[in-house]
Amino acid sequence: MSRETDPVLSGMSGSIAGYRLEGFIGQGRMAVVYLALDERSGRKAALKVLAPELAGDAAFRARFLHESRACAAVVHPHIIPVYEADEADGSLYLAMQYVQGGDARSLLGQLGPLPPARAWNIISQVASALDAAHAHGLIHRDVKPANMLVDAKDGLDHVYLSDFGMSRQAPPDEFPATGQFAGALDYVAPEQIEGRAVDGRADLYSLACTGFELLCGTPPFGQDQGLTVMYAQLYAPPPTTTVRRPELPSAVDLVLATALAKNPADRYPTCSQFAEELHSALGLVPDKPAISQERSREPGWFEHEPVPISAAPVLTGPGWPPPPQGPPTTPGRVNAPAAGSGPGQAYPAQSPRKPGARPGRKLILTVAAVAVVTAVVVIVVVLVQGPAPARPASSSRGASPAAPSAAVPQASAQAAAVNNLLGSSAAVRKLLQGAVTQARNCASLPGDVQRIRSVVRQRSTEYHQASALLTTALTNGTTVKSDLVAALRDSLQADRDYLAFARQQLSSGCTSAAQSSAYSAAVTADQQAGVSKEAFVRVWNPVAAQYSIPQQTPGSI
Repeated sequence: MSRETDPVLSGMSGSIAGYRLEGFIGQGRMAVVYLALDERSGRKAALKVLAPELAGDAAFRARFLHESRACAAVVHPHIIPVYEADEADGSLYLAMQYVQGGDARSLLGQLGPLPPARAWNIISQVASALDAAHAHGLIHRDVKPANMLVDAKDGLDHVYLSDFGMSRQAPPDEFPATGQFAGALDYVAPEQIEGRAVDGRADLYSLACTGFELLCGTPPFGQDQGLTVMYAQLYAPPPTTTVRRPELPSAVDLVLATALAKNPADRYPTCSQFAEELHSALGLVPDKPAISQERSREPGWFEHEPVPISAAPVLTGPGWPPPPQGPPTTPGRVNAPAAGSGPGQAYPAQSPRKPGARPGRKLILTVAAVAVVTAVVVIVVVLVQGPAPARPASSSRGASPAAPSAAVPQASAQAAAVNNLLGSSAAVRKLLQGAVTQARNCASLPGDVQRIRSVVRQRSTEYHQASALLTTALTNGTTVKSDLVAALRDSLQADRDYLAFARQQLSSGCTSAAQSSAYSAAVTADQQAGVSKEAFVRVWNPVAAQYSIPQQTPGSI
């Protein structure tokens, strides 16, 4: 590998610590993965080279090396064999067994929700791997579908858990910014968000989030983003699987609710017990295992060769670009590893048809895919352009809303978009209130400043999202949008004033709120935001009632 091809590995002449780079597999936020040959043993390996900024993080570096080497000492059929973890020329690297088949994220991207038996088979194998790791004092901290490598050779799913020691957490006295859990926030346990000590039950929580996703196609709180997901993981009860997938037994919801309990003491004591309870709840009949637990761990097999090194993208250090487009990777979430994802996961864009396969099925799937894409395009066009001018919207602010019409489904979609934005705003408001209270008491000012700064960023995002909303199909849609934009604009100003107060507390010492001009300005701005919220709620709640959407109060926005 030349300096021009990869500045991060410059000067290594195509090899790293005795591993000759033979192909580019994929790239994520935290690492780039190569197919490599161990020149000492002649063994193929997946070589993960971490982003340069991680090597400079002393706490991450120490945990990565310690836990990766500890993982290498654990021999288990469902923990990825780790050959070596070390650093070379300032870069951390990890050499492990190459798995060609992809990961559970790839399966979800290709198939959507999995059949219950297949989903449980993946969960049970990972559960056994986690219990073994916990018995050796290892906590994974980043259990998610992208770290569950699936070798589907011979039509059987053999799962390997990868990436021990790859999670990166905020210090206990700092509020974790949204990006610090990027790629894992959908699966992170409440105690991790709060910076408390974790044990195997945190991994159990993440495994249950993954189980929910394998069964339903999305994580429990996958409809939310950023701080909203963080709030949901901390406070919201998990949704029921039977709403998203009615054919599942209701007993599944009870099992998942236990595994997803906010208090670790209320969860199952082990991951395997969770898997056993889930097996019973799904009504699966005990039979011969879907995969032999004694299967030997052969090296990864090749159906499609990784991309040549010459075609690898240029890496630029801490801000690595997204995975390359075109032939090297499959578009979307299928091919390139996610942030901190497992080793060589080159899930092929399209596997060659095996002898004897029926081309008719492929043709049917192609036609169906075209139909789905066409439908999506039509819906997007309708949402972007707004509804056809079939009937004028009422211009009276106090007019009684008419009953919703089934002929305009875009109105329901627009109402749902407003409601989702309000849910995000409610989560931000809750976080703001807690941070301001802390700042008034000078409890943890550096963390409070960080929290309120995150709130300001999120509120700014919400303000711009509101400005781009389509509400033309809603009764009084123009007023709904203008009042919402005004409420979020005034809230953003109040948030900024609260941030100024918190910063003043941090820089000038703890001051009584009653004597702080910055705090008085923030309260005045908050009161103005309250007036704007009241105006919005008056026009929104009658519209929300048409679509069975919960009513809002000014204090919840």
